[in-house]
This record gives sequence, structure tokens and C-alpha cells, in this order.
Amino acid sequence: MNLKLLIAFFTITFLGCSTGPQEANQIESLKSELETLKKDHLNCQTELTKLKDTPEQRTIRAKTLFSKGDLQGSLIEYQGIIDNFPGTSDSEIATIESAKITMLIEKKRVDEENKKALGYKVLKLNTNIKLNDISVKIEKIWTGKRWSFDDHGSEYSLRDAERENIHVLARISITSKVKDPELPAILVYQLNDGVLKSLGSLSYEFRRWKDYGSYLGNYADYGNDFAHSSTIPFNLGLQVLESDLKAKEIFIVLKKEGCFYRSTRSIGNPEIMYSKGTCNEKSTLSLDDFENEYVLLKKF
Repeated sequence: MNLKLLIAFFTITFLGCSTGPQEANQIESLKSELETLKKDHLNCQTELTKLKDTPEQRTIRAKTLFSKGDLQGSLIEYQGIIDNFPGTSDSEIATIESAKITMLIEKKRVDEENKKALGYKVLKLNTNIKLNDISVKIEKIWTGKRWSFDDHGSEYSLRDAERENIHVLARISITSKVKDPELPAILVYQLNDGVLKSLGSLSYEFRRWKDYGSYLGNYADYGNDFAHSSTIPFNLGLQVLESDLKAKEIFIVLKKEGCFYRSTRSIGNPEIMYSKGTCNEKSTLSLDDFENEYVLLKKF
């Protein structure tokens, strides 16, 4: 249809350069044909628009938008069916779906208002966290001047906090389905002007060793190796300023992504350790970050 319009247009233009009566009649005839073609083209466009606006097509678009989380867009499509096809079964179905979506939109609005009103108070404490291949059990989180770990019978390792500092400590157990998992970061944040600001990440240490020989690395302790044991206990710690803990509310959170990996020390004991890789933890957190990436473990 567009090609015919173009041919007619250029023919009229060409003939317009001539001034004879025969050419004038041809021009008038072509103008009339051009107008007819324009009307036909407009009618085709109108018919195409109608085809796109059938109840079936609108329903497909509504469902697609709903699946993408566009509730308002989906509601508009269903409302179009109700307005343009009243009294039909499609209209009845659209009315039911519209009511459901309207309720969802209202619930979402109320939930958002409650979130803003309550702030971080809406967050629940978690003591058992399941990730892809591992489960984390939080046994205890507290603060203290002394961090103990690597218990190997009659001896254990200690790390005392410096003056004006204190340790944030965590005792956890991790169960893994795989033989060499990466472990999640446990982080400390301070609430400041409605935003959580990072104070750092706790380091992993083994809680115990079978005996002094396994601690030294003379032989393996399979109780500290996920290739042989499904569950391993850890003692974690981070040194922070005491003034930071006293000044504002403190949040201990877990990032739901493994980033501490099993490695070997070049100097010192025990030979095996968990080192921090690229955790990509955020320097600041908002309430929205707790919907997918982070979970709350403890508040001080």
C-alpha cells in the first residue's frame, strides 16, 4: 500500500511539470486515486489497531506485564477489556483480575508505608540461614576484650583487644553440601542518620583441633575439613572502637554470598585458614538491601 502511494505521488509531481489538458486530467485522476489510497491505508491501520486490541491480545499483554512486576500496566490492560468489551466473558474475567491486582497494589502501598514508619525495626533476627550449598547456625554473638579460638586440648589461642577497643565475637557452625565451600561474610554496621555504615568484617578462625599435633599440621584434622566433615565450628572476631559501639546502634549482618576461601599459611600455625576474598560488601546499607542480599543476625 505504501508503494502505491509513493508511485502515485511521484507521478503527480512529474505530470505537474506539464501544462496540457490531457496531463491535467491525468493529474486530477491520480489525485483522486491518491486520496482513495490514503483512505484505504488509514482503514488498514485502524483494522490493525483493532486486531491488537482484542480481549485475547490485551489479556496476553496484561499477564506479561504482571509477570514482570508491572502491576499498574497490567491493570490498565484489564481495564481496557472491561471498558471496550462490556458484558462479555472476557470482561468478567478482567474484572476479577483487576480486583486482585488492585488489592496487591494497595497491599504493596501499605507495606511500603509501614516500612518507612518502622524503619529497621521491621527486620527480624536470624539464627539459621540457608544459602545455596551451606547452612549457617548462629550460636552466639557478643562483645568482649578477649577472642579465643584454636582450642587443641590443654591450650588455645587468644587475641586481646587493644586499649579503647573491643572485639565483636561470633560463635557459629557451618554445614556444607560440597567439599570446598566459600563461606559468607559476617559484617558489622553502625546505624547513623537512618543509614547503616560499615565498621568491618569478622575474620574466621577454627574453634578447635583434635590435638596439638593436628594444630601444628603434623597430621590432618578431618573435623576441620569439609571434604571429610559436613559441619565445622568457627569462632569469628573483629576489633572495633568501643566508642563506636556505645555511640550508635550496631547491626551484625550476614551477606548471602560466599567469599572466604580455604587457604594455607606460609608462616605460623595452624597451617590451614580461611582467607577473605572479594566479598563486595556495601559500605552503606539501606532497608531495601535486606530484601535479597543481607540478613540481620544481632543488634546491640
